[in-house]
Amino acid sequence: MRRQLGLAAVVALVVGDMLGTGVFFTPGEVASVAQSPWQVYLLWGLCGAITLCGALTAAELTTLLPHAGASYHIIREGFGPFPAFLKIWIEMWISGPGSVAGVAIVLGEFATQLPIAPAGVSAAAWGGLAIAAFSVVNLCGVRWGGRTQIVLTIVKIVGLLALIVGSLTLAAPDIPAAAATAHETSLLGLVAVVGLGVAAVLFTYDGWVDVTHVAGEVKEPARHLPLALGLGVGGLTLLYLVVNYAYLRVVPLEAMRVIPTAAVATTVAVAAFGPGGGQVLNVLIIVSILGALGGLILTLPRLYYAAAEQYRDATAPRRVSLFFRALAWVPARSAVPAGSVLFTAALSITALCFFGTFRRIVTYFVVPVHAVNILLVASVFRLRRRLGQPTAYRAPGYPLVPAVYVFVLALFLVAAIAYNPRDTMIGLAMTATALPVYVWIRGQGRP
Repeated sequence: MRRQLGLAAVVALVVGDMLGTGVFFTPGEVASVAQSPWQVYLLWGLCGAITLCGALTAAELTTLLPHAGASYHIIREGFGPFPAFLKIWIEMWISGPGSVAGVAIVLGEFATQLPIAPAGVSAAAWGGLAIAAFSVVNLCGVRWGGRTQIVLTIVKIVGLLALIVGSLTLAAPDIPAAAATAHETSLLGLVAVVGLGVAAVLFTYDGWVDVTHVAGEVKEPARHLPLALGLGVGGLTLLYLVVNYAYLRVVPLEAMRVIPTAAVATTVAVAAFGPGGGQVLNVLIIVSILGALGGLILTLPRLYYAAAEQYRDATAPRRVSLFFRALAWVPARSAVPAGSVLFTAALSITALCFFGTFRRIVTYFVVPVHAVNILLVASVFRLRRRLGQPTAYRAPGYPLVPAVYVFVLALFLVAAIAYNPRDTMIGLAMTATALPVYVWIRGQGRP
């Protein structure tokens, strides 16, 4: 594969994968736990800072190992082959196709609500078509995938800014909200608000790690990757804070609690642009989802390619070797991991047809995904000591910055297991199936 992605494309990937539907629905979820508007801003700002800690650390590690599927190589160097294999296993069979399928079905649900949508086409069909279309674009070459992400990211940011400007200039502010007084909150109550709210908001910030999968195709990775992650996460944090201010100006916190979560953004759009504002918002949400879907389909195959490179040689079991050789197929003309792109499309469409909804998937894969993200960031403690030499970029605030991310995410995983043990244990059980597979491969002579 060739280094063809410039700074604009990498920033678009970071923003595109992070900026999905959460910005439209999460504010309503946060309203159910926050007691005052300042707590809303606290939650969004805090989660942005936590995410930035992880992203800046990952930037250092990715510039150290700027390969396709860099997160796999980082975890392997930091903690050994089995945790790295576990990362691939989770992404390949659990969270990867599940995320693509879940985003695609949400896209399909909104597409069916458009006035121009033909009757009889199901949400699953729309989602499957979107997966197939993005796969074809990515098979044409990484430049096509990168350019598509740039266009979609620009369109959805412009649309979101239009919603913000419209709510600030065209919609009448809610007078009771402006006059409302702050609620008294005890320290214990604030801890509870943060504990409940962080889970919802962190999910909206998720997706930044996906850009590490294309590190092998980024021009000047030591310069562009840290800059793209910093600009992407920092810029989105500011954008999320402004969005929440615009929402709260029109729909006060008390009103958010009594209307459906999905209706908050629609209420703001109608207040700003009239009855047609709801349809305009639907189009904006679809574009936003397309950007997230395109980013996933571009980045995930690079991670699978990294695993294929490791396990395709002759020392692996024959059937395993043939499977990974197919994943590692890179046509000379396109210079993209075409085998992995096709595998991603096939498995994602299968998951789409089997599960049908995003909600069924998220609750069981969120803990395994964040567990390997913790391993990724924590690798910096081991690799800095082992290498003993500075890289082209070093995360600021070491060791506090990576320690904050690891500590907060560890608390988040404990809370997820405590509050949703059934779905979480299903995900952990599926993750555990990696162990016998790894032992079998290793028993056949592959370290």
